[in-house]
Amino acid sequence: MEISPLDLFFAKTLLGADDSPQGAQFLSSLMKCAREGNLCMIHEGEIPLPARLIEEGDRIFPSTPIVTQGNRIYLQKNWVLETHLLQQIERLRNRKPPPFYDAALFAVALAGTERLLPEQKDAVRIAFDNPFTLICGGPGTGKTYTAGFLVRLLISSLDRTRKKRFRIALAAPTGKAALHLKSTLLSQGPLDPSVRCEAFTLHRLLKLQPGETKLFSGKRIDADLILVDEASMIDDLLFAHLLEAVGDETRLILMGDPDQLPPVNGASLFAECSDLFGTPLKRCVRTEETSLRECADALRSGDEERFFRSISLVGPVDGTIIESLYDKINPLISSESPDPAACFEYYQRCRVLNALRQGPFGAEALNRHILERMERQCRSGQWWAIPILITVNAPRYDLYNGTSGVLIGQKSTGIHLSEGLAYFPNSKAPVRIPPFEVSFCLSIHKSQGSEFEEVIALFPQGSENFGRESLYTAATRAKKRWEVFGEKEILRKMLSFRTRRISGLLNRVSCR
Repeated sequence: MEISPLDLFFAKTLLGADDSPQGAQFLSSLMKCAREGNLCMIHEGEIPLPARLIEEGDRIFPSTPIVTQGNRIYLQKNWVLETHLLQQIERLRNRKPPPFYDAALFAVALAGTERLLPEQKDAVRIAFDNPFTLICGGPGTGKTYTAGFLVRLLISSLDRTRKKRFRIALAAPTGKAALHLKSTLLSQGPLDPSVRCEAFTLHRLLKLQPGETKLFSGKRIDADLILVDEASMIDDLLFAHLLEAVGDETRLILMGDPDQLPPVNGASLFAECSDLFGTPLKRCVRTEETSLRECADALRSGDEERFFRSISLVGPVDGTIIESLYDKINPLISSESPDPAACFEYYQRCRVLNALRQGPFGAEALNRHILERMERQCRSGQWWAIPILITVNAPRYDLYNGTSGVLIGQKSTGIHLSEGLAYFPNSKAPVRIPPFEVSFCLSIHKSQGSEFEEVIALFPQGSENFGRESLYTAATRAKKRWEVFGEKEILRKMLSFRTRRISGLLNRVSCR
């Protein structure tokens, strides 16, 4: 394992007079493991550290920097975080349903519902009986549709003598996903006038700034129902803040796909909770291309033969890729001022997704090369349109990190992005465009929560360090078709393992 000089420096500082090559190597490996998103490190055998640095994990706040439990080794902060998460999960799972619902009325209303599949009805029934529920499934399985029915059944079964008003907080890791959740929910029909329904990013709901920590504050969210979408993208610290902030009479429902990529530098907590008590929706109700469903099923199970049979493998990612992508994207250049809405729809039909963000064939480099080629092709006086992605939250304009738009301008001496006018569907026209990036090509991580008619997926050299969750996430962004660029051996290596990060959650729950 390659050790960074910084990890080695901190390891030697912690060891002090007890410094040894074995101890420094061990601590450096533990810090590297934690930095990569794992909550703990698995180690068999003797630990080469002085006893003063180690404590057996039997309380939430240990006095030593290193904590052990069985063959799992934790940095103190990660032990505290995981233990707190475990305590909050058990608190929420052991609660009784809030007292202001009429269970008999709910059961009658659910029995009379004919627009839900049997597994969706089961999910609704389980969510009513358990105030903390996970609804899990891939694209097209009806997670949001099912949650919408649940919301309306909950409202209709309220005991109005005990609950006159009802507040719903809809949330997601990104503002784009939160607003999409609200629009999808309301598309099923208006809610009762006594219901207040608002959408938030998780940070805004929790009143947190990025990187801020308010654990153990005891503050609770003022809501009767918290419905969170894209929960697989929630990192460990944000997950802990969310669970802690749920009141004793507040329902929490998390929705997501446990087979997608885990959050950047975070553990696979949603996937692990899904294994423990998630309610799966397995039947895809969409009528799109069956090969996509077959591919997704093959990726879930790691079936190599079935996977390669279901995909269109175009070729490797090499020096010819720019020309191929440019022809497939066919960037918009026009002699007349184009219609912004039409430009946006044009780029939404097909998107390039990349397993890598950086490197010679990463998303950033490919966006730069495509933009340079577009500038060479565009003549002075012609109009250009470029897809963009907002990278910060700008609530004033209803724009949030991850919002897609299109930038339109007219070439003078070149294509100058600062001179373009931005268009975003369902958002106010910004006076000044918030920070953004060109998005002809998106990293697969950034594509989560999005869908496109067609997807062109790139897996350059280096992608083999990712597991099949990366393949699955790219494949499930496509509604009709996807094609793959990459070497077969790279894809085979990705398919052979999952990128589940390490934690002790499953083991610690099963031992109780």
